[in-house]
Amino acid sequence: MSKNGHADAGGPERVQGEPAPPDTKSWYEHLWKSRQETPARLEEAAKFLSGVISITLTLFLTVGKSSFEDVGLRGPAGAAAILWLLSLVLCLFVIFPFRYRYCGQSVQSIKDMHAKIVRTKYRLLRASVFQFLLALAILVYVFLARA
Repeated sequence: MSKNGHADAGGPERVQGEPAPPDTKSWYEHLWKSRQETPARLEEAAKFLSGVISITLTLFLTVGKSSFEDVGLRGPAGAAAILWLLSLVLCLFVIFPFRYRYCGQSVQSIKDMHAKIVRTKYRLLRASVFQFLLALAILVYVFLARA
């Protein structure tokens, strides 16, 4: 090897790198673990949302009972109730342990399955949040219009 870092026979140049800072490995591990735990976090968010849905529905039906007595389940209040229940059902689907196909001997198959689980749970949770907020907006409108 010559003094300038080249191999004597015209081979490839040697490059010497510096070791990564000590916290780099821990941040990569943190990111890796965080990605692996994404389905569990989505399920926890769905559990929280289902609790919020139940509490807000109870509040609307107890505090604003007089505003909704003559409305029944027709019109905007009925649409909101249907959206509210669909939102709750979608939250339950996020938590439900569906079966996903994968090959246990293939890491790529496991990664693909994990990505599919995250996509599915995220879409269900996003749809649930959208329906809940839409139902909440409708019921607030009905409540304020009747008050």
